[in-house]
Amino acid sequence: MGAITQAKQEIKQSQNQDNSFAGLIKRCAPQLQAVMPKGFTPERLTQLAIATYKQTPKLAECSVQSILACCMKCAELGVEPNDIMGNAYVLPYYNKQTKRMEAQFQLGKNGMLELVRRSGQVSTIDTECVYEGDDFDYYEDETGKHFHYRPNFDSEHNDEDLKLVYLTCHLKDGGFVFTKMTKNEIDKIRERSKTSKFGPWVTDYAAMAEKTVIRKAFNRGKLPRSVEQASIVAADDRTPIVLDEEGNRLFEDPLAPEPTDMPANVDAETGEIIEEVSE
Repeated sequence: MGAITQAKQEIKQSQNQDNSFAGLIKRCAPQLQAVMPKGFTPERLTQLAIATYKQTPKLAECSVQSILACCMKCAELGVEPNDIMGNAYVLPYYNKQTKRMEAQFQLGKNGMLELVRRSGQVSTIDTECVYEGDDFDYYEDETGKHFHYRPNFDSEHNDEDLKLVYLTCHLKDGGFVFTKMTKNEIDKIRERSKTSKFGPWVTDYAAMAEKTVIRKAFNRGKLPRSVEQASIVAADDRTPIVLDEEGNRLFEDPLAPEPTDMPANVDAETGEIIEEVSE
């Protein structure tokens, strides 16, 4: 085949190539599969990524590279983006430094729990809300942490009556993890959230309080993670940027740049656009 004929064919192939986001993510399937844990398929990840792109209009304003980077992070961790289980999210953020929209990966509450369970070291893990009127006692001595909880079913369990939230995790080797946060501690976290005045902090306060306790235990290394997750976190010399639903860093790295700001019109729980705002 002559050089001119070959060049014409290559030009024709490039012109026929699907350069939409759907086409690009499908062509990245081999790279996604190369980093995926066993049991995950690139086909489902690409389907969810395409659905996420279509369902979140602001992602169309983000660089394709940033969206693909989020998909790669989903593949590395073995979590599905914007699924009904709330494992992970790909959300549009406005980067004040670059003055443009960029996609960022966010690990959801269920994604944190999935990574814990996938370690194979956990028998049970649970969170519980304690309200005014409930019987709760906690102490720690040389034998470990101890608590007693008995709910009062006759009292009103309203958001304003919340006293604390605690997490328990029984490990298969006999170990026990207990972490608690008072309502005051939880509300301080809420006050720092960009979504404190709308979204799940308003509609599902108890669930967000439980998620905050899980994040605390997860972020401080009190909960086990899979071997694959540990290797990802240790890769290179820097911690990868992994955020939770509110844009808070997981696997903290003090040398890393500050995360960008999520637009006020993005629902942190679903990635849906709430209302149009001017940047």
